[in-house]
Amino acid sequence: MNLIRRALLQTANWALKGSDLTLTDPKGWNVLGVGQTWAKVNVNDVTPLQITAAFSAIRLISEVIGVLPLHLYRTTKTGREKAKDDYRYDMVHSQPNEYMTSPEWIEAMCVSIATQGQAYNYCPRFESTGRIISIQPVLKSRVRPEVRQDGSLLYYLSMRNGQLLPLKREQIMPVRGFGNVGELEGFAPHRLHGNSMALTMALDKYAAEFFGSGGRPQGILTTKAEFGEKPRDQIRAGFAKYLQDSREKGELPVLDGETQYTPISTPNNEAQFLESRKHQIADMARIYRTPLRFLMEDDQSSYANDQQANKHLIDYTFMPYTNRIEKSMNSCLLTPQERRDGMFFAFDYRGLLRGDSTQRADYYYKLRLAGAISQDEIRAWEDLPLRGGNCDDLMVPINMAPNGLLEDVLLKNKGGA
Repeated sequence: MNLIRRALLQTANWALKGSDLTLTDPKGWNVLGVGQTWAKVNVNDVTPLQITAAFSAIRLISEVIGVLPLHLYRTTKTGREKAKDDYRYDMVHSQPNEYMTSPEWIEAMCVSIATQGQAYNYCPRFESTGRIISIQPVLKSRVRPEVRQDGSLLYYLSMRNGQLLPLKREQIMPVRGFGNVGELEGFAPHRLHGNSMALTMALDKYAAEFFGSGGRPQGILTTKAEFGEKPRDQIRAGFAKYLQDSREKGELPVLDGETQYTPISTPNNEAQFLESRKHQIADMARIYRTPLRFLMEDDQSSYANDQQANKHLIDYTFMPYTNRIEKSMNSCLLTPQERRDGMFFAFDYRGLLRGDSTQRADYYYKLRLAGAISQDEIRAWEDLPLRGGNCDDLMVPINMAPNGLLEDVLLKNKGGA
């Protein structure tokens, strides 16, 4: 056994050739077939954050969802109300743990889902009462889900002391991104679209090398002199150093009479360099389902107003994230009895759907004429002090009198008849 182990270690050491096999450095994993793409560029879960278009999409999704108010509601006979008397309300609305605020926590979850396809949140509890102590987001790499022989599901969390802590689902609160049947974790975008991301990185690398070399194209150095392989390599290395020194000093390189440099690179305009970069921005927008206008790229689309554009973004980009988070919180932070009693977590989208002053005035006016809202409710939505008294009464369109008064008049007339 020791001989086999030693042989395997020697083989691995030869294959790695000095590369570090770590979770953050992909070089050592290339021998295992992970990270390489058609463009010969390695990709990992950090790659989307290094691509400007993908970074902009991820930042848009995470930051906007992070600032959405998150509430714990309780169903009542007349609708729903915020369960502010429950300790979990302040936990998810303000501060889930001692080192993060609620927006930071939600933002971190969305970044993890967008880059790794999965988010985990460690929820330690008091053993005596089951009360949640805090909600702490943890890296996906620290959690390993496993289906046991009896069919039960456990999550093994790697602690800072190196020990593995077995946890049930409600103790780790997993939020699964887009995934397949039979998969306990969602798909990481860089694993499905690694070639597209690698192409974007290759374009960036080409642009950096081209403009970093002063815009000089690749070429072939020819001479009439005959030489072997070793002198050829020496001439190539010396000429490359000569070009680099000339570029750094701002001097014009000069060749002797029998040496000629022939450019062989395709001109940028013929290679459609700018068009390719523009296409990659649209490709990142497709991967993260984000309209181009929100990536600061003109997509020639038009909306009747900002409210309509925001609703499009909510329906097709934000809602899949928020719905997954809400359902996971309902499943892990609430008991089955509390869910049956009508308690649930939900994001408040009204801030995103808030139109301009003219649109809001028209909206309030129509609801008020229909007797659906009161004057104080309008003032509350506009962050104005409440007036009290009959300002909280629902009015009817006849003469803006309380609808109860109209009911009394109608009943009185009916009785008199």
